[in-house]
Amino acid sequence: MDISSKNKKPLLARQPIFDINLKVAAYELLFRNSKENFAAPTNEDSATSQVLLSAYSENDISHLTGNVPGFVNFTKNLLLGDIPFDKQHLVIEVLEDITDSPEIIEALTDLKSQGYTIALDDFIFSNDKAQLIQLCDIIKVDLRAYPDQKAFLTDVKHIKRTKRRMLAEKIETHDEFEQCKRLGFELFQGYFFAKPQLVKGKKLSYNKEIVLTLITSLQQPDVKLERIEEILLRDPELTYKLLKLVNSAAYSRGRRLTNVKQALTWLGLKKIKSWVMLLSLSQLDDKPQELTAIALIRGKTCELLAQHINAKDAESFFTVGILSCLPAFMDMTMHKLLERIPMSEDVFNALLYYKGYQGFILATVMAHENGWWSKISWGTLEKMGISDHHLNDFYQEAVNWSNRYSHEP
Repeated sequence: MDISSKNKKPLLARQPIFDINLKVAAYELLFRNSKENFAAPTNEDSATSQVLLSAYSENDISHLTGNVPGFVNFTKNLLLGDIPFDKQHLVIEVLEDITDSPEIIEALTDLKSQGYTIALDDFIFSNDKAQLIQLCDIIKVDLRAYPDQKAFLTDVKHIKRTKRRMLAEKIETHDEFEQCKRLGFELFQGYFFAKPQLVKGKKLSYNKEIVLTLITSLQQPDVKLERIEEILLRDPELTYKLLKLVNSAAYSRGRRLTNVKQALTWLGLKKIKSWVMLLSLSQLDDKPQELTAIALIRGKTCELLAQHINAKDAESFFTVGILSCLPAFMDMTMHKLLERIPMSEDVFNALLYYKGYQGFILATVMAHENGWWSKISWGTLEKMGISDHHLNDFYQEAVNWSNRYSHEP
C-alpha cells in the first residue's frame, strides 16, 4: 500500500474514555497505516501517528470524536514538529519511551503554553520523570502493566501526590472500574462497559424483563406489523423515539410521518424489527449511552459490508450487530439469552460461534472497532471483495451515521 497517497487513509478506530458517571469524556484514536505492517517493530508502529495527522484534517477528527477531544499517541519526531489540529479537539499522549531530554521539555513547554492538553501514556512512576509530570495534565495508568496489586497501589499513591488527573486504562471488569473510582481516578478506558455485569442470583429488573419480552416477540419469524404496532402503542416514549427516527435526515424523503402505522410501512418489517429492538435497549437507563452508540456502529458497519458483497437479507446483518451487544445491556451471557430468545440457525451460530457469513462479518467488525487489526482475516475479506479501505470507510460512515442518529432533536 502506498501510504503517501492522500487518497488512502490509515485504518482508524476509536475507544471511549469515560468520566466517573460513565459519560464519554474523550476518545482515544487507534490506527495503523496499513494492514501490511502488523509485524513491524513497535517504534515503526508508533510512527503511524505521522500518517494519521497528515491524513486527517481537524474536521475529520471532530466527525470521528463528536464534541469531545481525541487522544493521539505522539512520537518524539511528532512532538518536535508542527501540530495541525486545534487544541480543543486533541489531547497529546506522550509515549512511555520518550525521555525528558531538553528538546522534549522545551517542546512540551511550548505546547502547554499554547493551551494543549498533555497526557503521559502507560505511566510508571519514577523520580526522574518530575519535569514530564509538571508539564502534563493527565497521567494514564495501565492496569495490566503491574505484576501485582501492591505495586499498582504503590504507584497510585505516588501519582495522587502529583495532583494530576488520573486515567485508568485497560479496565476489563466492572469490579476494576469500581476499585479505580475508589482510588481517585477520574477517567476510565477499556471495554468493561460493553461486557455483562454478572452477579450470581441477580434477577432481571422489571424494565429489562419488558425489553427482553419485546425483543423475543420481534424475533418470532411470523410476527406481523400489526403486532409490532400494538406493542409500540403501549409505550408512548418508544413510539415518540421511533417517529423521531424515521423523520430524521437519515430516513426522511420530503414526507413527514405522523403515526406508527406509517412509520412501520415506511421502514418495512425487517428494518423495523431491528430498530424497535435498538430503541427499546436505549431506554435502559442503567447503561452508558456509549453502549447504544457501539450497537449502532457495529450494526451499521455489518449492514454496509453485507450490502457491499450483495449478501442476501443485509438487514439481518444489522440485527446481528445489535444483538451482539445484548449481553452487556441485559447483564446475561449470550448463551443464557439465546435460551430465551428464538433465533434462526444462522443468527444463533453467528452470535454464539461467529460462524457463517454473518458470524464472520460480525467478528471482523468487532476486531476493527477494538483496533485488533492483526486478528482480521484479510485474505478472506479480499476473496469476498472487501479491502481494508472498504472496511475502514464503512466503519467511519457508520460512526458519522450514529452521530446523526444520536443528535437528532
